[in-house]
Amino acid sequence: MSRRLFRSVSFAIALLAWAGVPGAAADKPACTVGPLKLASFNIQFLGSSAKRDNEGLADLVRDQDIVLVQELIAPPFAGSFPPNPDGTVEAFKPDPQAAAFFEAMRSRGFFWVMSEEDTGSGDRIHLNSTATEWWVAFYKPQAAAPANDLPGGFLASDRSNHPDYERVPFAFPFRNCSGTMDFVLVSVHLQPDDGPAPRQRRQHEIASISQWIDAQAGNGERDYLIVGDTNIQDCGELAQALPPGYQSLNAGCVATNTNVKGPKPYDHVFYRPAATAPEIDQAFGFKVVGLVDAMRNRWQQFGTGPYPGDPYRHDDFRQVYSDHSPVLFRMVAAGRDDD
Repeated sequence: MSRRLFRSVSFAIALLAWAGVPGAAADKPACTVGPLKLASFNIQFLGSSAKRDNEGLADLVRDQDIVLVQELIAPPFAGSFPPNPDGTVEAFKPDPQAAAFFEAMRSRGFFWVMSEEDTGSGDRIHLNSTATEWWVAFYKPQAAAPANDLPGGFLASDRSNHPDYERVPFAFPFRNCSGTMDFVLVSVHLQPDDGPAPRQRRQHEIASISQWIDAQAGNGERDYLIVGDTNIQDCGELAQALPPGYQSLNAGCVATNTNVKGPKPYDHVFYRPAATAPEIDQAFGFKVVGLVDAMRNRWQQFGTGPYPGDPYRHDDFRQVYSDHSPVLFRMVAAGRDDD
């Protein structure tokens, strides 16, 4: 097996390099104290479809403070990958369709943090294709900002064909604007499909993430959440896959995909109650924003022809929107931060 190894790169903020991107201190609004509103949204093959209703998707999460997005397949901006082992450097190939979504989020007040490169299950990465994915977290600076003093970045230095992960997860550390709460969000997109082998692979991936979290114990941070598309098929698998000491906010296995012919509880938020229960807004819980219903009225302004959600046409719908609905949860500062 051929595997490309890259030097570890420190956790960094990457912003679109065009005029009008918010970023200067004068652009940052005053701190808004209150519960943090978080979302996770798998937007299938983001950057691959010219049909995508980027404005509609961005509108759906515009009121959130932090939004993790999975399945970004290409970078939206110009830049360079980390140096290769031989010292050579490859340039990004910016994707205009990915850029359109980022611009839609920027226009709604979001900043963002991105991984420095993509990751995938094959031997090759840096492909700008559905074979690999980038990680991105959008955030509102009046609510929270990256906490670069906490553990962050890829969970492994090799991002291709990794023995422990289909796609090496990425940790996003954040701190609320008042400095009273910090935490690390580990964004994931685990092995898809059903059957014994995929289930075993997902369980191994989750266990590997848990081991990485355990290895960070010396830094003092205790609040780690595993968030995103776990591809878990049912509550039976959830019970087997959860590491000791973890719970899911989607404990009821509510379906989070859009396919009405095969509803599945793919998306989850795993956390350790012993460490993070006070920071989880249990009253709000875990909410799924049904994408098919949410986009119905939007289609009258954006689309042409019959709405692909009435009746539901899976291939048509996911090209314009996605095959997952966004999921929401909230975090609260429980007095003085305990870590």
